[in-house]
Formats: sequence, structure tokens, C-alpha cells
Amino acid sequence: MPPEPSQRLLLTGETATAVLLDGRHPSRVAGLHPLRRGVYVTEAQWRDATRRERYELLVRGTLPKLKRPAPLAHESAAVLLGIPLIGTWPRRVHLLEETANGGRNSALVVRHGTRHMPAIEVVDDIAVTSAARTAVDLARTRTFASGLAAADHVLASGLATLEELHSELEKTRHSSGQGRARLVVAHADGRAESVGESLSRARMIELGVALPQLQQPFYDSDGLIGRSDFWWPRLKLIGEFDGRVKFGRQVAADDDAAREALWQEKRREDRLRRLGNGVARWTWDEALRPEVFARLLAAAGVR
Repeated sequence: MPPEPSQRLLLTGETATAVLLDGRHPSRVAGLHPLRRGVYVTEAQWRDATRRERYELLVRGTLPKLKRPAPLAHESAAVLLGIPLIGTWPRRVHLLEETANGGRNSALVVRHGTRHMPAIEVVDDIAVTSAARTAVDLARTRTFASGLAAADHVLASGLATLEELHSELEKTRHSSGQGRARLVVAHADGRAESVGESLSRARMIELGVALPQLQQPFYDSDGLIGRSDFWWPRLKLIGEFDGRVKFGRQVAADDDAAREALWQEKRREDRLRRLGNGVARWTWDEALRPEVFARLLAAAGVR
């Protein structure tokens, strides 16, 4: 569990901060990293944080400095709701205001306007747009793959329903990016179990190949082998995204655990092949490169 925001952010002018820093200004204290004017974290926290975590720190650190608070939206809502992105996290905080054109933007804040404020949720006492609205906004403004990953996630995690996604589509029908958002919602599927699977399926849709069945179970005389990420029954082809090891533990840091996990995965694949199936595998890097991914699928018979 990440530490509470109050333990991670140092705000100038706060009594607790003054005591912690012995009354010195944070800019004069070694080991502090500035998030924005008047907001700091420790260098260790910044160094050890992922890109997603760094963006969350920026979002949380910006809110106390806002002169006109508003609900978080787009990527800023997504980071608190736990909705994944494909691609880079932004460098500005996104807010939603009930105006036609939004408010005044700055180097750190983007204020989006809406004529009708959508449903609002509260995360750690912070107002954010609902998961359904956030997913639709991401589908409108980011790549198709990133939008599909967001929509798949909110369905799989129970944060939103397909009906709610369609409802938010209707409410934003006059906004830019509607065509892409409608395509995302049309293909959103809560059976996707990872961002990598969503990325892979987005590439298949973009390439126009035959779409596979998801999470197909396979059995042999010894019982359940497991479920495949993708299954093309006509080709008797199983597709697997290799961002993790399925049907077992993650590949661990120590060599023994890693070798055992890989051995178990090999045994599982051997059982699948003995059923007469082909198995195609690809990595995150291959799925991110459409031309490479297209060649990989074609070599396996998916054209």
C-alpha cells in the first residue's frame, strides 16, 4: 500500500513541514525534490517512484494550491481510480468545470469545460469524474489502444458497466474524438486480464485481422490446462501475450523461482500443443510496433 498523501508531500507554510525541516525553507534542505512551487517530496521517494506514481504525486501536490478547485478528469482522474494508460502520463493536471469552454489553463493545469457536470466519485476525499466518464474521456483523447485498455479495465474491475459507458458516450456526443470513443466502447471487453492483452487486441482491430475468442479454457486427460489469452478456433491457434507467466507465479527475482516458473510454463505449452494447437507468443515491445506485430500474426496464419 502506498503511504498516505500527507506522509509523501511537503507543503510550505504548514506547521508540520516547518517542524520537520527545523524551520528552513525546503529549497535549502538537501534530499528534497520540488514537484511544483511550494510542494516537495523526498529525493528517495521521487527516485523510487514509477512514472504513474510520479504523476500521482504531481496531481496530489497540485490540488492544495488550486485557487478554484474542481473535480479531477481525464488522466488525473484515472491515476486516482487506478485506470491504466498505454503511453506517457501527462505533465499537467486535468480538471472539469461546468462551463462551455473550460477555464484558464496554465503550465500545470488544464481546465476542461462541460455544459453538464457528470457523475462524480470521491477517492481519498478528492472529487474525480466517474470511472465510466473517465474511460470515455480517455477513449476520446488518447490512442485507440490506450482507450481500449482503460475501457477493458473499468469493465473487468467492476468500476463501470457497459451501459454506463454507452451513457457517457451519449452525454459527450458533441465532443471531439467521438468516433474513436465509440469504436473503443464497441470493442470493450471485461474478459481482458491485462493491459498487454488490451493492447494486443487493439492492434488486431487496427490491422483488420480475424478477432479471436478470449480466455478460452483448455483441458486434456489430466484436467484443466488453463485459459488462453486468445484463441482462433478455425486455425486451432492460441495467442499468448508474454508480459507475464500465466497459470503460475510471476517470474521471480531469484534464479530458482524464475527457472521453476518458466519450466511450468513450458510444460503447459507442451500440453496445449499435444491437443493439436499452434501457439503464438509476443512481447510488449512487439505489440507496440504494428508492422512487427502484423508480421508475427501473419507467420502464425492470422492474416
